[in-house]
Amino acid sequence: MAEAWQYAYTDFGEGRGRSPQPVLRAVVAVATPGSTTRFSAMIDTGGPITVVAAEVLATGGDPVERGDTMMLRLGGTTSEVSLFDLTLEVRPQRDSPGADPVSWRGIVAVLDPWPHQGTAVILGQSGFLDTFTVTLGPDGFVLEPASTFRHRFPHPDS
Repeated sequence: MAEAWQYAYTDFGEGRGRSPQPVLRAVVAVATPGSTTRFSAMIDTGGPITVVAAEVLATGGDPVERGDTMMLRLGGTTSEVSLFDLTLEVRPQRDSPGADPVSWRGIVAVLDPWPHQGTAVILGQSGFLDTFTVTLGPDGFVLEPASTFRHRFPHPDS
């Protein structure tokens, strides 16, 4: 990923909430390496971990069960979920010829049954935001390597 990838927000038809504007989500295409199946993935900057539907594991990514669970609060419910190591990749937009997917391996929580229509992945802080910088703006958002942020804004202890 040499250049920033720019995206428009996605409207899943969730209504307007308390605002006159529709609820819009930051969504990217995610897959397991080598798979032809793409999943819509919402970026959740407040989520501590990436959460995937069980169907994502079936497409590849060398899932390895960690033998551990966690309590996950999502959508008003609490579930005990299994944790896996999994390789995922962000796919460039279809109108970005020549751009290569960017992959990472991290811990994911597997939620079954999946509660969100239109998506199969929720990208959280661990793994995703360690790898990418997301800049949210009024008309869309931009995805860049985390190194771009670190170069622009060095940590004070560095």
